[in-house]
Amino acid sequence: MRERIIDNLTEPVGGSEALSAVRRERFLVYIMGPYRTFDVSALLPDDADIETAAPSFATWTEDSGEYAEDDVLRLLQETRDCLRERGFNAFLAIDVGIPLEEMDAATQSIAFAQASNVTVFIAPQVGDNLGVGIEIGSVLEDVLATDGMQGPAADATPPERARRLMVATEPSVRSAMLGSVNARWDASVRTFTDAADCCRLCAQFCTHIQNEELYGTLDRPD
Repeated sequence: MRERIIDNLTEPVGGSEALSAVRRERFLVYIMGPYRTFDVSALLPDDADIETAAPSFATWTEDSGEYAEDDVLRLLQETRDCLRERGFNAFLAIDVGIPLEEMDAATQSIAFAQASNVTVFIAPQVGDNLGVGIEIGSVLEDVLATDGMQGPAADATPPERARRLMVATEPSVRSAMLGSVNARWDASVRTFTDAADCCRLCAQFCTHIQNEELYGTLDRPD
C-alpha cells in the first residue's frame, strides 16, 4: 500500500488532484478528519444492535458546531498543504483515489494508517457529536494490533506503533473517545487554536517521528 499511495500522489488517479512534489516523498503523513456520514454498521460486530451499540457521536450537526462540512475539508486541506510545503508527503484519503467500490472508507483509513510514517487525526468542534469517533477507535484498534501488520511495524509493540499517531483537537472538543486515545493507546493528543497552529503542531510531531526513525528507536516503514 505504501508504494501505491506514493505512486498515486505522484500521478493522480480516480479523479484526485495533483499534489506538488515534496522533499520527503517516502515520509507519508495520513491526515484524517470527521466524516459527515459513514456506514456505522460496517464498523460494528455482526451481532451488534446498531440502535444501542452505536455511540452518540456517530454524526454531527452543523447548527450547533463551529464548522460546516466544507469548512472541515478546508481545514484538512490547509493542514495537508502546509505540511507538504515543509517537505512532508501529507495526504488525505481522497488524494489517493482508491474507489470505494474497491475498498470502503473505513478499510482505506486502516490501510493508509498502517502504511504511513505518521497518522494525524484532526478533530475540530463540529457540533454536539464528533463524526468519526467510532472510526478512529477502529483504526487504532486495528493499527495497534499485531495481526495484519507487515514490515518492521509487525514486530513493534502497540505502544511503539501508537507513538506514530497524533490527535489534534480544538479546546472545545469533548469526547469520551478522544479521552481514551491517550489512556488506552498512549497516543499523543494536542490542542490547536487555528489552522496555522494546527500545522505547526503537526509539523513538530512529524519532525519528532522523523528524528526517532533516524536516530531513535522507531524503525522506518521501508
